[in-house]
Parts: sequence; structure tokens; C-alpha cells
Amino acid sequence: MRRRLPVRKQADTRAEFPLTRWSTSPVIFGIGVGLLAGPLGFKLIEPQLPEDAALIQSVSEAVLLTCLFCAGLRLRAPLDWAPWRAPLQLASLTTVSAALLSAAAAYLIFGMSLLQALLLAVILAPTDAALASDAHAAAEGEQEIVPFALAGEGAVTSAIVAPFLVLVLTRMGVTGAGAAVLGSLTVTVLWSLAGGAAAGWLIGVAASKWLALIDRDREGDLLEEMIVFATGALAYVCALALRTDALLGALAAGLALSHGGRRRIRRRQPLGTRVLRFAGRAERGATVLMMVLLGALLGAADFTPRTALYAAVLLILVRPVAVRLGLGRPVVTPPQRRTLELFAARGPAALYCLALAAGNDLPAAFASQLRNAVLLVIVMSVISGAASALTARKPSPGAAV
Repeated sequence: MRRRLPVRKQADTRAEFPLTRWSTSPVIFGIGVGLLAGPLGFKLIEPQLPEDAALIQSVSEAVLLTCLFCAGLRLRAPLDWAPWRAPLQLASLTTVSAALLSAAAAYLIFGMSLLQALLLAVILAPTDAALASDAHAAAEGEQEIVPFALAGEGAVTSAIVAPFLVLVLTRMGVTGAGAAVLGSLTVTVLWSLAGGAAAGWLIGVAASKWLALIDRDREGDLLEEMIVFATGALAYVCALALRTDALLGALAAGLALSHGGRRRIRRRQPLGTRVLRFAGRAERGATVLMMVLLGALLGAADFTPRTALYAAVLLILVRPVAVRLGLGRPVVTPPQRRTLELFAARGPAALYCLALAAGNDLPAAFASQLRNAVLLVIVMSVISGAASALTARKPSPGAAV
């Protein structure tokens, strides 16, 4: 039997986030559109790194903000250790293991310095929450552990990667790194993470109290949608003002809203179905937009056999080993663990980190190598993730109804 999260049985997941039926094809289609519109096609858009790093960073940051806030809205399991054990282990132990193994692979394959290899590994550390949850969403009723674990891993790693990227850039002697993310290089990682999470959560709690005054018999209206998404924007701005991790603030605000400011969701849902539907569409639309930009960037990339080897090592060897190291004692069944091992799609967070790093004074040869490796890993991980979802999406004989 498939292991499921200990949460109250709800209505069909796809009724609230109804885009599962077309989750993979638009992403691949978006890459194709980007290729056609980019330098290899009609040359309508020709983004370049590092020349357009600031613009690419701004676009990917907006997409990432949308995805993280919406991810927080749908990660509705109780805030207890039992349901969150797998995603937190994946986001911590698995991610650290994968980063170290990725850095070692970059050091051996590309001949990079240790800091350069670590920078590449940190950029590729976060997985994508939207692709993970959509590709592996449960077909019926209760929320399954695999999509929840993958979505939780992607959301947490994407939200906290920026401070660690800034630390690596600082160790490399790069000046001016991270001003758009943390506000100052002197801000510690601990304050950045703790302050961002606290600010986002408090703002989300306040917004949930406001929403509680709205008649809950309604399916939701324009006012409720405006309040919800204004909360995400407010959490982001306040976290920036406090010089903390603003992306983590957006995620925390979404979690607070989805739980009604409590550890557990009560019988009455804090958010209406209409709001959740709109959030799902916004998240998927933002992800597809990012894939279009990725496809356009591929036109200027120069892939080599070493780049392809590195991408294959990350997806075929590093991810499975890191999952086994991170999960430790079995918290999932063997089939579920194999799904976790196969899925390692990267998305807006990796592209955001690449643009953030490329906007600094990196050596030209290393910057080109970094760009090529990151872009190829993102594309290969998205395609492999879509392929793994084709088998994972088959309904199980014992699925709940």
C-alpha cells in the first residue's frame, strides 16, 4: 500500500489545483517556445548571461516569489514532525549530501577549484516545488507522501538557497553579492532565515485573522483573492526591509494562510476553493514562463561532452545516493523512495541563483562553464522529471476514493 500523510481526507486534490492533467506538457512546450523565440529560432528575444543578468534575476525572482507563496498555500499538512519528516530530511540531509557530491563531481569533471565547484553545487541544490507536486499529484482524495515530500523539499530549498549562495560568493571574494536578496553582506545567515520566516509567518497569521471575518459560506471572491496575494507581496517587502530572506518570508506567509495561523487546519478550510484554484493557475503559469526564458537562454549556450557527463552524473548517481543518505531509516516504501530518487527537477530557483552569480565579476571562462552546466542540468532534470511522472501518475489499485 502507498503511504499517505496523516491529514484529514479532503476533496479531490485536482479540484483545488486542477492543472495536474496538463502539468508536464506545457513545461516542455514552454522550453520549445523559448527555443523558437530565442537565438536559435526567430530571434524575438535574445537574453544573454552575464549581460542581461539583472533582468533575468528580476524575472526569475518574481516567478520564484509566486511559486513559493503558492506552494505555501497548498502544503496544508499539520505542522508536526510526522508529516514533515520526509520533506525536511530531503531539504536538509539530502540537499547537503547532494551539494557535496555535486561539488566533488564538478571538481573532478571540470577541474574547477573547490569554491567554484561549491558555487555550482549550491546553484543546483534547490529542486522545483511546482513541477514536483504537479507531476506526482495524487489522483484521488488524501494527500500522498511522495508529492508532498517533493513539493516540501522544493519549496524549502528554493526559499533558503540565496543566503548560502551569497556566503559562497563572499568567500570567493566577489563584491556586491546579495544586495538584492539580503540587503547587506554583513547580515548573518541565521538572522536572514529566522527573521524571514518570522516576518512572513506573522504577516500570514494577521491576514488569516482578517480572512476569518469574511463569510466562510462563500466560495471566495475577488476581495479574498486580493487579500491573499497582497499578503504574499507584503511579506516579501517586509522581509526585504528587515534585511532577511524575503523568499522564505513569502513561503512562510503562504503556510500561515493555508493553516489559518495554526499548526493544524480546522474542519472549516481557511481559504476558499476559488482562491486555491487561482493560486494553482498562477503557479503553473509562472513556471511555464520561466521555461520560456530557459529555452531562449539555451540558444547562447555551448554544451560539451563534459557538461553532458556532469548533468548525467547528477541525475543518475548523485540524486539516488543523496536520497538514501538523507532519508536514513525508512520513512517511505521502496517504490516511493524510487520515485523520490528519480525526480530532481530544477526550476526558477536554479535560474535565479545563476543570474545572481553571473551578475558579479566571475572569470569569463568559469562564468561560461557555470552557465552551460546549470542550463543543461535544468533542462535534463525537467525532461527526466516529466518522464518519471508518466509512470508515477498511474493510479494504484488501492487508491482512496
